[in-house]
Amino acid sequence: MASENGLPAEIDDLSLADPPSLDNQLSQFRMAWQREIIERQPSSSESSARNSPIDGGITEHNVKELQLAKLSKEDKAKLLFVEGIKAEENGNVLEAVDLYRRAIQLVPEVESMIDYRPVPSARERKESENSVEGCVIEEDEEELDLVAKFMKLQVESKTICQPDWEQRSVHISVLPVEVLVYIFKWVITNDLDMIALENVAMVCRGFYLCARDDEIWRRACLKIWGVNTGKSKKYGGWRNMYIERPHLRYNGCYISKASYVRPGERNVDNLYRAWHTVEYYRYLRFFPEGTILMITSPEDPVKILHKLKHRGGKPQGLLRGVYRMTDNKVTAVLKRVKTEYLTSGYARYKRRLLNVNQNEPERTFHLELEVCNAGRRKYAQMVWTHYSVHQLRRLTGEESVAEFDLNNKTYPPLYFSRVKSYTASADRPLQ
Repeated sequence: MASENGLPAEIDDLSLADPPSLDNQLSQFRMAWQREIIERQPSSSESSARNSPIDGGITEHNVKELQLAKLSKEDKAKLLFVEGIKAEENGNVLEAVDLYRRAIQLVPEVESMIDYRPVPSARERKESENSVEGCVIEEDEEELDLVAKFMKLQVESKTICQPDWEQRSVHISVLPVEVLVYIFKWVITNDLDMIALENVAMVCRGFYLCARDDEIWRRACLKIWGVNTGKSKKYGGWRNMYIERPHLRYNGCYISKASYVRPGERNVDNLYRAWHTVEYYRYLRFFPEGTILMITSPEDPVKILHKLKHRGGKPQGLLRGVYRMTDNKVTAVLKRVKTEYLTSGYARYKRRLLNVNQNEPERTFHLELEVCNAGRRKYAQMVWTHYSVHQLRRLTGEESVAEFDLNNKTYPPLYFSRVKSYTASADRPLQ
């Protein structure tokens, strides 16, 4: 019920009281009234309190304090820390320090609980929702697979990639697609380092699309299988053919480790005889044009692998030959490479002595191996299926064949190991 003055009856009855008591009750009523409005409409009360604060009423500081009072301890610390960040960005260093101090007093590890990711705007959220809805409406359930989506992406000549910040020099994004694909052919090199291409594809979306160019993978398939390449429709693309069809790896070596036990000499009293465990490695390296290198050595791979980097190397004990691959079978014929001698007079005399016996047999090594998967690594294992040595005596024309008994102890499977130094530099791009 209102009085003639337009005030509530409770306030009109207070006119009989003393002036100090009336002011106190009016201020209390204002406080209660403002608090009730804030609880019902927080946004409108905060804006009204911020724009036109009432003397003796709720100010902006009081509104924040009321908000903090309703939050939990962790949420209160997070809010204070975020307010401190905003104050620091606005240049209010003292206020920011005070807010940081209050937040850390509540929760010491509050900084690790803050999510610094930018909040997307309403327009960005709407665009993302529309794009997702469009994918769901237009595509089938099978096409929602991530790999299928990536395979459907296409290169746009003007949007290969964009620099993250302003560049003073020319950025790679200004290059056309054709030039970028040519650069990728240099990354692969003529020895088919396809792993390097996959690593480059992880740089950005544009590089990923350029690395999936059909021309690159078609050339790689032709380099491996030549006239027996066939058509890519059977596999759904040239890249799928390279992945699914058995092939060799060229950016490293196939290595196996074997061991055997041999008896040693007896001691003086003939009561003790030593036994020695001999360990040795067998290395195989293939080149795309059909060259194969093989060497057996007791030395560790670190000392041997660099000797197989080039096709024309002549380390001691090297076998060089040619190979051919049919399905998942590799057949090869190798001959021992003669080690180069020094050009000194004694070296020439020793070489003449070695060539005295003209009836020394000429040996050729015949290998047959099967390419298999090594767990999740595709075509990273080679299993021996045949190994023989053919000897031909030049003077008599006699030929003999010695076949080896293959077992996992003397001829264990060879496993592929990538050697980065083989493709660290390139003489020619993929052709």
